[in-house]
Amino acid sequence: MNLSPEMKKQLEEQKKQCVFCKLISGEMKPKTVFEDSTTIAMLDIYPAVKGHTLFMLKEHYPIAPYIPPEDSTHLFGLLPHITKAVMGGIVSTGCNIFIANGGVAGQQAPHFLIHILPREGGDGFFHFFFDKRKAVMPDDKKGLFVTNFPAMMAAHFKRSPAVWHTGSGERSERLKEIASKNTFLYEDEKVLVVVPAKGLVEGHIEVYSKEQEKDFGKLSGESGAHLFAVASMAASALFEGMGAQGTNLIVKSGNSDDNSHGGLVMHVLARFADDSLKDIHWQPKQATYNMDSLQSKIKDKTWNIKVEKVAVSEVRALKPHHDEIKKAIEKMYG
Repeated sequence: MNLSPEMKKQLEEQKKQCVFCKLISGEMKPKTVFEDSTTIAMLDIYPAVKGHTLFMLKEHYPIAPYIPPEDSTHLFGLLPHITKAVMGGIVSTGCNIFIANGGVAGQQAPHFLIHILPREGGDGFFHFFFDKRKAVMPDDKKGLFVTNFPAMMAAHFKRSPAVWHTGSGERSERLKEIASKNTFLYEDEKVLVVVPAKGLVEGHIEVYSKEQEKDFGKLSGESGAHLFAVASMAASALFEGMGAQGTNLIVKSGNSDDNSHGGLVMHVLARFADDSLKDIHWQPKQATYNMDSLQSKIKDKTWNIKVEKVAVSEVRALKPHHDEIKKAIEKMYG
């Protein structure tokens, strides 16, 4: 996004009041578990679960579309490795990744954050039990998605230097079943995208990895960035087509009480001020464990994280400004 001088001035003023910018600058002392020149990961001092970690860019960006493609590439390319380290630090069996775009989606700070939530059985976190699936996407909207979402993805990849996205890849038996029971939208060598037969809200899309059936932390940087790029394109389409006031991206990975089969899936949810998804948000609470000890354990797992080189175009979908993509969206909803 090209920022006007007025927008840049507003961001500078916002940055002065941002708690996370104060933590990053050292004005306040964070429980840092990973840091490089561009990103930082720190323990949340009001954790939803033990080991709740916040991963973010050091530069202040309120929402994803403001982030330059190079920084998005770096952030989401590192995410699988940071997640693996957090899970290893507390020896968890699963994890969630949570992103809130907009106040109605639960975004509480004007600094773009990724929440990493290590999970295990009996952890008492009940906010992602997706057992109340009753919503169905209207047939007219679903038909437009089926017809035009692949065109949006093709427009995105038109300028990509990668060559792997030229085919559809192979589906595991699990993904064959998922595709048969839901409405197919898109696939390539790395992901499968569907509209679930019954969702949490009408605007609910699911993105599955073809490379890892259970463990997000085992994805390469390229594959992690690609998973989020496709999910972000889905979120953009939901926003444009359904008038969403915000979106959530929620990854479930590995075993927990609310993911007993252990499968890896990204849920993309359209959010509205009057929707029925308030239960997915949690209330801040003081940590009941030794944060210094946990910080040390996770840092022991992050010190040797290697930065992979990921094609910038992999996450360009976070900024859907290309003319081809705009035209595809307009065709979908015009």
